[in-house]
Parts: sequence; structure tokens; C-alpha cells
Amino acid sequence: MRRPVDSPSPPRPARFAPAAAVRLAPGAELDAQQTVSATLLRLDADRLLAPFRREAGICQAVASYGGWEADGLDGHTAGHVLSAASTLAAGGDAAAAALAQALVRGIRECQLARGTGYVGGVPDGEALWDELRAGRIDAGAFHLNGRWVPLYNLHKILAGLIDAVELTGDPVAREALAALGAWWLRVASGLDDDAFAEILECEFGGMTEAFARLALLRHDGEVPGDAADAVAYLRLARRFARRGLVEPLAEGRDELDGLHANTQIPVAVGFATTERAARVVAPELLPDVETREGAAARVFFDRVARHRSAAIGGDSVREHFPQGFASMFIAREGPETCNTHNMVKLAAELHALTDDDAYLLWAERARANHLRSAQHPVHGGLVYFTPQRPAHYRVYSPEAEGFWCCMGSGFEAQSRHGALVFAIGADGDELRVNALVASRAELDGVEVVVEVDEQADPSVVGATIAVRAVRPTRLAVLIPDWVDGDAGVEVLADGGTDAAPRRAAPGTRLRLPVPDGASVVRLRLPRRLRFERPADGSDWAWIVDGPDVLAQRLPDSDPAYRGSGARMGHIAVGALRPLADTPVLAPDALDRARRLGPGRVLVPTADGGSVELEPFARIHDARYTVAWPLAAATDAASAVARRSELERLDAASLGLEARTRDVVGFGEQQPESDHGLEASDEEIGVRGDARWRRTRGSITVTLRDWSGTADALRISWFAGDDAEHLRVVVAGEVVLDEAVPPGSGEATREVPVHVAPGTVEFPVRLEAGDIPTPRLRELRLLAAASDR
Repeated sequence: MRRPVDSPSPPRPARFAPAAAVRLAPGAELDAQQTVSATLLRLDADRLLAPFRREAGICQAVASYGGWEADGLDGHTAGHVLSAASTLAAGGDAAAAALAQALVRGIRECQLARGTGYVGGVPDGEALWDELRAGRIDAGAFHLNGRWVPLYNLHKILAGLIDAVELTGDPVAREALAALGAWWLRVASGLDDDAFAEILECEFGGMTEAFARLALLRHDGEVPGDAADAVAYLRLARRFARRGLVEPLAEGRDELDGLHANTQIPVAVGFATTERAARVVAPELLPDVETREGAAARVFFDRVARHRSAAIGGDSVREHFPQGFASMFIAREGPETCNTHNMVKLAAELHALTDDDAYLLWAERARANHLRSAQHPVHGGLVYFTPQRPAHYRVYSPEAEGFWCCMGSGFEAQSRHGALVFAIGADGDELRVNALVASRAELDGVEVVVEVDEQADPSVVGATIAVRAVRPTRLAVLIPDWVDGDAGVEVLADGGTDAAPRRAAPGTRLRLPVPDGASVVRLRLPRRLRFERPADGSDWAWIVDGPDVLAQRLPDSDPAYRGSGARMGHIAVGALRPLADTPVLAPDALDRARRLGPGRVLVPTADGGSVELEPFARIHDARYTVAWPLAAATDAASAVARRSELERLDAASLGLEARTRDVVGFGEQQPESDHGLEASDEEIGVRGDARWRRTRGSITVTLRDWSGTADALRISWFAGDDAEHLRVVVAGEVVLDEAVPPGSGEATREVPVHVAPGTVEFPVRLEAGDIPTPRLRELRLLAAASDR
């Protein structure tokens, strides 16, 4: 099927500047890039390669790393590191280039040793495919035939090789990628559509995107293979477009409540990449791809970015999409960094498809406020969760330990701060500056340098764009949407372009002709100070000043701001402070605010006090408040009423949270994996934004108490329409044995556990009888006393 002749052609996209053409200049972004480069170079390539050598039967000189690298996700970090190092190498980092080459050659050595084209660190990974082709498929949300998200893991090395080819042109990477791609085509062809769909019930990462990118590389001749392979890779990408996600979205339906967020986001990135690939590789498929994957990508981005995200750009609570924002302001496990990294990638793909600058404006906000803030500026540790709960904090990854997913994606994110800054228009006659980041680029005979000044006037961001061209061209600067629209943007162009001051509306392009020779454009961008409310209209707000989301720094010597290599070392488990202690702001507070310096603002509170705010991205090793409770009106009674609401929230949840020593949410990937969950004859589902798991056999988990004071277990569930039964055993002792009547609704039981003082690990077994358990929602390990 081909596009009808009278249908509009898709917009011709601009081309983002290649990484080799862009250099960051001194500033926060260059600091972040240099910090991640140093972090990567402290890693041992041989230890990263150890899981691959083990699976290939090659003698290992060193042991693999610990943490997630030894818990079943073996080898995933090497793929992330290869992507990040390849990005840095393309930008001229020689040491990163050497690291990328070492990883590629180690991967190829392991691939050749196996002799099939397969390469990976998944324990007993290639045998998995023999099992699947034989019809033995046991797929849960996060485990497939006893392996922890094996496709998610294998995606990382596939994506790393793709990045090495695209960004560095490494010939050994080309060979390895061609062999791995051919292996995937062979094994996928041995699985019918029903079996393939069953396998996709287990998280599979960015496979959709990877095979669409591989189709483009094969089409362009960057990867050797048969001429028909490009279309074969595109069709394989479409097989990874999971029906349960793509079909509702393509029809405009948001069915994301309760879903594990970063299982879905990389797939949506792949939807957009698939449309981009179809335009080039297989135009005959384009009408179907546009109405299916392309439409799904657009709806997904709108629903997550516009309706589910905090002002910093992050989304999710405890890794899942909640129904609304209420839980985001209570939870200690706020937006996950992986999600935002992948949402920025989705924004870039959608901009490439549509030429809509709104995607770039959103991506720049998320990059500058969430991704940049998620790296410690000194030791380079990376953040997993960024709580929006007032007066809580973040923890940073330890040196060469943990190896969480957000460490891997964090390596990539911190290497990509210049990725979207520059572009060339579709016809090659327009140089685009998409973000005001201190940097320079050389593109098609044009050199452009961007300098940013935030110091001279606290109410204005100044920018200078110097252009040196060997031929006449046109400059198109994207004016940020945070500019104060009433003041406008003043532009003075020197060097013969246009010496008259100009105005440009926020969110639009300022286009200026640039003659050959040297030209300078100077911009004054007045900051707009405003509240940004959650999309559900709840009575909270973030304060944003120009490009910066602001927060209050709350120094505290109690928390450990550096995480550990422990299984839950990425969670800020320190004491929660009462929500009612948070200053309440009146709706007109910003009208009475006073600027103290660039990005620094003094805001009056409803009780007559004030809070001093600074850019959130600059706050490290401290508690912080980034989201604020709002009173309904400016009178004192409204502020009192709002504080009473906060006190009720504290009464309902803080006591429980303060007593909690460990918690596992059933049906939630990371909590279940963190606690070593094993289950038989199981079923999982979602009710509202709460996930559940039940069994006709048994479920085992191990809870841990860092304080050695836990003495009780709290179990909550949903009852079904039929009779159910639950038996709970802790450390060999039956602590609960209860028949659950049909239709009895939600229930919670708190039962004592009898263990020796100082016990750290609590093995828990939840059993069905002759009938299944109820739908288990949550399991908490409690102490009698608060941790506050």
C-alpha cells in the first residue's frame, strides 16, 4: 500500500548536528560531560566484559562487578558504557574512544568464541532461545524463563554497538553488529506471532528503537548484510511494537495508569523511530506505520509529558504511572531518571518527524532541570529517584557499585548535553540553534558559537551567537518558551545582518539572514517567574524562573547522600519530614517575590515568613523542597485550612512511613526484584493505579531491616469475587492464616513477628491453600517506633 497521491507529504525534517561537529564550551554542561568521562574511565573494561566472557567460555582474568551486574542483569552496564563512550569519542575525547574500542573488541572476541552471532551477559542466555522456540515460555512482567528481563539486558549491548557504528564508524563494531543482527533475524523467525507476543509480556527495553535504527544503518550501507535485511529489521522492529501498548494509544486512548513507566517509554521511542525508518527504508509501509506506531508515539508523548510530568520533566512514582499527582508529593520514590532520559529521546524523534519545536522546548526543560541535576558535580554519582516530597533528598550511586539502570542511562544522558543544540534545516540553507547552551559547532561551512550570560542582570538571560560563514545562510534561533512575553526579546544583529532591534515571541524561531563573513546576534531574554501546577489541578505547585525550576535547600547532616551497593541502595530511606512543616504559599506569592541574584528568589509565605530559592539543578548533598502546597486564596483562613489538610495527610501516612523499615509493592518491577521475589502459578494485574499479584502456589520475598528494630509485618490486599485464602510464614513461623470471604474488598493486617533483636533479613513466604490468595498489594516490615 502506497501513500495516496493527494495526501500531504510528511514534513522534511531538519538534521540534528552530528556529535563530531559539536563541542561544549565552559559551563555546567561541559562540567557534566567531563565528570561523566572521568567516571567512565575509572571503570575496568575487563570487569564490564566478564559476564560476556563467562557466557562465551573464555577464561576471565578478573571478576565481574557486583550489584545488578551480579544479580541477573549481568552485562547491561557494558552496553550503556559503550553508548556513552562512543558519544564522547565522537566529540573528540580520545580516552573515551579507547574505552569504546576496548569494549567493542572484547564483545567481538566473545561473539566469535560462541560462533553463532549471539553475544550477551545474560546467564545461560543463548539457551533461553532454544527453550522459547521449543514452546517453553514462562513470561512474567520482569522475568522470562527464570531470567531477569533478558531482552531488556540484550537491548543494551545491541544499542551500544549501534551507537559505536553511528558515532565512531568502528569497523569491528560493524562486524559485531552485522553478526548480532543476523542472529536476531534467525531466532525471531523461529517464533510465531502468538509466541512472540507472549514473550513481550516481559520488559524488553528499547528493542523497537534498536531494530528501526539498525534498518536505517543497513539501508545506508553502514552495516554489511543482504540488501533485504533493512526491511527485515524494520519488520522486526514492528514485531516489538507490543499490541497492548500501541493499539490503545493509536486510537487516542490513555491506558497508562498503574503501568511500569520505563517499560513503556523506550517502546514509545521505538514507535517514532519506526516511522522515521519507514520513510526511508520502506515507504510502502508508511501509511500503516503512521496510523499505528507514529500515532501511538504522539499520543504517548502528549499524555506523559503534558499530563503526567512534574515541572522538572520527570514522571512516575515508585517507577509506575500513578492516576494523579497526589502520591508524587508524598512518596520517597519520585520520578525516575531513566524515564526522563528516554522521554528526551522520544521528544527528539518526534521533532525529527514533525519539525514541531514544542518537542525541543520540552526536552530542553527536562534536560536542564532533571537530567543535569541527577549527576553529582564532584564525585560523579548518579541519581535513581528524585523525590518531589517536600524536605526529602536524593542519593547518588556509589563508585563502581550498584550498577542500577539509572547509572547506565545516566552515563548516556550526561554525555549527550550537546546532542540537540544545533541542527541544519531540511534544505541545508538554515542553521538552527535549538537551545541556549554554551557550545560551538561547525556545520556545512558555517561555524557558530553560543555564549550564555546569566550573571549581569538577575531578571534576564543574555546570549550571544557568533556566526562565521563561507557563504550566505540563514540563522534560526528557537526562542525559549520561558521568556516573559510582555517584555519580548530584544535582538541586535551585528556584522551586516540587521542592526535594528527585533522582537520574537516565546516558543517561535527568530530567523535572520547571515551573509558570508562574521556576524554576531545578541539576545536579551527576560525571565518569567511563575507557578506551574500539576496537570490534575491539585493544590500544589512548582516555582519556575525562566529556564530554572527553583527549590529551597535544607541542609541536614543525617542522611547518607551517597548510596551503597546494597540491593536497595538507590532509595533515600532516611526519615520523612512532616508535610505540615512545609511553608504554604498564597496564590499571589510570586507577585511579592524579590530577586536576589540569577535564579535566586525570595518568596513570601502565607504565614508572614519567606523562603529563599535557587535553581534545583544546583542543589546537591542536601534535603530540598521543590514542590509547594498552595492555599486556595490569599486570606489567612485559606492558609490555615491548607495546613490542616497537610496535617491530615501526615496523620494518615507519616506514622506508617516512619515505622516502615522495608516495603515491597506487588506487581512492581524494581521492588519485587530488589526483594528477590519468586512465585509459582502466579497472576498480576492493576486496579486503578495500584498493582497486585496473587498466586495459587506460593510467593517468597526477603525483607530487610537496616535498623535491626523491626517486629511486625503489615499485609494489604484486594479480595476477589470468590473465596480466597492467605497463609504467611516469616522465618519459619506462621504469622497469619486467614480465609478471605468473597467480595470483602480491601483489607490490611498487621501481625507481630518474633525474631532475635538486631535481625536484618526476614524471609517471607505467602501461600495459597486449595484456593488462591487474594490480590496482594503490599508487604511492609515495621518497627514499633518511628525513625524520626
